[in-house]
Amino acid sequence: MQPFSFRWSTTYVIVYSELDLFLCGVLSYQSRLLTLNHRSMQRDMESSAGDYEVFLSFRGPDVRNGFADHLYTSLARAKIRTFMDEEELQKGEGIAPSLVRAIPESKIYIPILSERYASSKWCLLELAQMVDCWKQGKGHLILPIFYLVKPRDVRHQEGPYHQAFEQHAHKHSPQTVKEWKEALREVGQLKGWHVTESRGEGAIVDEVLSKVESHLRSMYALVTDELVGIDTPMEEVMKLLNLESSKERVIVGIHGMGDASEGINMIKNRVCKHKLLLVVDDIDDKFEFNKILGKFGDFSSGSRFILTTRYTRVLYFILDCKLYEPREMSHHHSLKLFSKHAFGMNNPPEEDAGISKEFVKVATGLPLALKVIGSLLYRRKRKCWEEKLKELQSIPSSENMLQERLKVSYTDLSHNEKQIFLDIACFFAGSHKDIPYYMWSGCDFYPESGITNLIHRSLLKLDERNQFWMHDLIKDLGRAIVREDVRNPYNRSRIWSTDDALDMLRNREVKILVKPGDFSFVLDDYLYMLRCNN
Repeated sequence: MQPFSFRWSTTYVIVYSELDLFLCGVLSYQSRLLTLNHRSMQRDMESSAGDYEVFLSFRGPDVRNGFADHLYTSLARAKIRTFMDEEELQKGEGIAPSLVRAIPESKIYIPILSERYASSKWCLLELAQMVDCWKQGKGHLILPIFYLVKPRDVRHQEGPYHQAFEQHAHKHSPQTVKEWKEALREVGQLKGWHVTESRGEGAIVDEVLSKVESHLRSMYALVTDELVGIDTPMEEVMKLLNLESSKERVIVGIHGMGDASEGINMIKNRVCKHKLLLVVDDIDDKFEFNKILGKFGDFSSGSRFILTTRYTRVLYFILDCKLYEPREMSHHHSLKLFSKHAFGMNNPPEEDAGISKEFVKVATGLPLALKVIGSLLYRRKRKCWEEKLKELQSIPSSENMLQERLKVSYTDLSHNEKQIFLDIACFFAGSHKDIPYYMWSGCDFYPESGITNLIHRSLLKLDERNQFWMHDLIKDLGRAIVREDVRNPYNRSRIWSTDDALDMLRNREVKILVKPGDFSFVLDDYLYMLRCNN
């Protein structure tokens, strides 16, 4: 998979693959950086009004070429999508339809209340709609800027605002004028910024930008319910990154995670001279920093690198790499994550608190186990809970204890669901849903209901591109189950290794049992699938 790069302020950010939730939390903790894929980047470039985060409202002749332009430029540099008057209108659209979409769907409103702001009918219409959306309590925020005008003049419609409303009284209905005045009164009471002749505009622009970024960061931090107990690990990783220093280069290796992609040499030629944040997910023992990325010393000072792996040893061979191993989740956070999946809420009902704590002990603070076990028990009867607890507690401690406990969810699947699960684990993780769908339908596996149940069990996910995503440990579980069925690899139900498959097909007599009429087995297609999988 080809990585992509995008410009973030003065920093290049390279993202190789979709990271674990822990890593997403680390990144969003420092900034409003989100892990994006190529398709989401295209959507950002083709934004419609509904994609805006900030709505700027101002009277053009007063501030367009001064304060408003400076503020808009700062927001744009920070990659904050901002609606700014005619510049954002699509050709052929009138202003009213665009405002109807942009205002309610933006998250933050910034009215720049200049001396003649109230003389504009359009400004007052915008402000009234902003206040209406804000009062609905859906998370909108109004950040007023009083530009060379006193907040009390806005609040009580005095001075130039009084003069403006004398004119409006002759042109508009009393009800409309009343609504505009009420909107100004509401906004005039809010805490904002007062731009005066004696206070520099640059400092205020910086303060507004900081407030906007902080608010957006807090909103994006809540996009998933699965970021449970993430604050302490994030803070520890941020300390290791030492972002206060711009004179050093830092590598942090996080061991215990998965899902890798290939390195790309274009980094050496295109961005190594820029300050960058580079994330490589799930490196293995074949990873060589210098060979893939270039010499560490060639990168600009202030650059930061985050590497994740399930193989701690590989990090020892990377010079000056700071190691970080996420701790087991605390009992409190473990119970919260388990409850989200078992009950659909943050805490278990009082009558189920005792047995829930026993399941949390069995999961030993591992988020994946908590999610899978909790999903398995969702809406099950008490008797089932008690039986599953005994089954899990009977599993002896060993290196494969986690895999054995995850297997409990597999054994609870129907025959058809097991076949779909094993196929995805061996061949189709990362593939589009439609590729194996027709094969499963032809085998009467009923894939629609089967896939849905696997998702409900937290054994599988479908991403926004309708591709299967399976945690590395779940994928390992599926392949281990296939290995356990038959010791001889050439007699197994599934072979995912290219070398094993080619050896089997070239040098051994193979019996393929297919029911008449099920589906045609094409050798070239099978070999192609193996190449894609490896």
